Amino acid sequence: MDNERRCFRDYIQNNWLIDLPFNNGIYTWNNKRSGSQQISSRLDRFLISDNSIHLGGDIIASILPLLGSDHWPILLHWIIPKDSIMKPFQFETFCLSHPDFKNIVNLAWENFTPPEGSIMFQFKHWLKNLKKKIKKWNHSTFSNIFQGQKMLEQSMVELQQKIIEGGRTKTLVNQEQDLLTQLE
Repeated sequence: MDNERRCFRDYIQNNWLIDLPFNNGIYTWNNKRSGSQQISSRLDRFLISDNSIHLGGDIIASILPLLGSDHWPILLHWIIPKDSIMKPFQFETFCLSHPDFKNIVNLAWENFTPPEGSIMFQFKHWLKNLKKKIKKWNHSTFSNIFQGQKMLEQSMVELQQKIIEGGRTKTLVNQEQDLLTQLE
């Protein structure tokens, strides 16, 4: 074993770190060749403190779909029980270009009766009201778009898993290109 590897291994052990295995493959780098010319390696990894396990939840390391690089991106997903976190409001900028968006904002403004208090207090409550209206509109208007995107992303994950397990073939590369085009 060369000196760099020994130092790295010693660092991991001395600091009580855990090298998480990936749940869907081994290799994070591939030279993008097929057959006997293919070379793969595990270059990327997650190291976590052994104390992290005691904080609760499930920690999952995954290899994500390849998006042009020779490294597969990796994702560390920490699933914390739902009762301990609140889901944040997420606003997508493409909503601004929808023809109904300005109307939703205008209606929220016109139909809001502010509570007593300072201007900033009233503004805060107006924003909360607007957020509620946009969330409802967003769900009714765009939920199918998000479902379609999720389905495409799941197809990409499944295809990438085939590539991780069996290597790149011309058929898989063409399917990958088609999915990338649809995702864009």
